[in-house]
Amino acid sequence: MVSVRKLSARPGFTLAEILIAIAILGIIGAVVFNVYQGVQEGARKDATRAQLKAVKTAINMFEMHTGRVPAKLKDLVKKPSGVEDYRGPYMEKVPKDGWGRRLVYKPVKDATGKPYTLYSYGPAGRGAPKKDWINVWKL
Repeated sequence: MVSVRKLSARPGFTLAEILIAIAILGIIGAVVFNVYQGVQEGARKDATRAQLKAVKTAINMFEMHTGRVPAKLKDLVKKPSGVEDYRGPYMEKVPKDGWGRRLVYKPVKDATGKPYTLYSYGPAGRGAPKKDWINVWKL
């Protein structure tokens, strides 16, 4: 008897199997990337909230010592001229939000009667709708 070898019994993967495996890896990669982006965005928001709270505390200390809120955030770092009872610096440097942008500070009462306005525009930056801003008074 003569042994007949089957050609279809060769080891390896077909092109279809390789393409399916690549597609599955691509889907898994996309899901992992989206989860990572969400976690990173949440961390930036948390960092911004922490920065706002730290600035609020420094402003409160400045106000307690001088009897008024600072004219600008830089006054928390360096003594402004004409200010008595300055016991600062109240911060080492003026922090930025989680996206590396300046915090918005206005030393005037806001519509709710708060002594100043302090917020970040949030992830979308300047031009973001007001509902997306991260406001120190709404933490």
